[in-house]
Amino acid sequence: MIDVMGAVQYFLSLGPALMMPVILFILALIFRQPVGKSARAAILVGIAFVGIFAVLGAVLDVVSKIIKSMVEAYGVKLVGLDIGWPLTSAITWAVPLSALIIPIGFIVNIVLLVLGWTSTFDADIWNYWHWAFTAVMVYMWTNNLALAYIIAIITEILILKLADWTAPLAQKFFGIPGCSLPHTETSNWAPLNLALEKAIFSRIKKLEEIKADPESLREKFGVFGEPMMIGFLIGVLLGLIARMPWDWVLRAGIYVAALMLLMGRLIGILMEGLVPIADGIREYFERSKRFKGRVIWIGIDAGPIGNANPPSIAVGYISIPILYLIAVGLSYMGANQILPLADVAIIPIFFMWAAAASRGNLIKTLLNGLITLTLLVYLTHLFASPLTAAAISIGYAIPVSIVSSLDA
Repeated sequence: MIDVMGAVQYFLSLGPALMMPVILFILALIFRQPVGKSARAAILVGIAFVGIFAVLGAVLDVVSKIIKSMVEAYGVKLVGLDIGWPLTSAITWAVPLSALIIPIGFIVNIVLLVLGWTSTFDADIWNYWHWAFTAVMVYMWTNNLALAYIIAIITEILILKLADWTAPLAQKFFGIPGCSLPHTETSNWAPLNLALEKAIFSRIKKLEEIKADPESLREKFGVFGEPMMIGFLIGVLLGLIARMPWDWVLRAGIYVAALMLLMGRLIGILMEGLVPIADGIREYFERSKRFKGRVIWIGIDAGPIGNANPPSIAVGYISIPILYLIAVGLSYMGANQILPLADVAIIPIFFMWAAAASRGNLIKTLLNGLITLTLLVYLTHLFASPLTAAAISIGYAIPVSIVSSLDA
């Protein structure tokens, strides 16, 4: 198990910017794509991820400081702490049982593809940690290793099916042809957001009459309706709410505007690399007797996609003050003890399916997404005890009495 764990840790240490190009290049060669074409496409994917993480790192650093200032300015205090997905994933992978999740997850995916039970080949091995997290949480709750692996496999199957189901909408709305989004912490909200849109929000005539999508705002307000300008205004507003100095208020505006503008262009580079590989794989399957007539999609990380979507960014960041009201309100009901903090900066990903459901209508995205946000805070509270137990089991010195993560 030690050797397996070491191999897993080394593999994960490569990071998406290196791991994804390597996986995609090997995949392209397996499906008999030209070496030169495959290498170019894979390198473009790597370049895109370098840019994506550079932009996200810079923006999230600024936004995180604003969030901390906001928490201090208004004296928001709760017993537990949101430690963020990077630390949560590190804790998850450090638990020995997680080492087998990558080979198990990969084999399950291949078996499902062969049997025709999924159309998604999940190349996003980096985010297998969500299934490992499921296994660790179940084990901490039950002390039953077999059950932990079974629930993790069931989670994988459900997420792959959700990725298949949402692929047409994702490809059209997020602009990711040939791809699907088998990402646990976002795709699991898709059924709820789509159901709420169909059952409630699409039936409210006043909401339907409001043209609040990015294109309509651009037509109505001109330059001030552009996503970049909306991002600037939202950043400035966040800085003012957090009672930051004037230079930080302007910095917040510039950085959120940068996220709006640059992420979309970087996703374009990512797609420039992914589409040729996805098309080549699809053509291979079309020629194959076993898979003839089937469509196969490449599963990618939903995080960069959600964080590049203007409606999700706009509504997500404007909802940050509301998130703290929800967290405090639930604490008075005994339904939350976790202070949202480290994962708040990536809040747009929790609104991406509400945005997709409403085709980018900002008002409906906000209303739908706030329901998601309320449930998310409560679930974060529920996962606190087993995650804290997992952290203690590996010898991690937790900063407070109990920890959890919004993105887990």
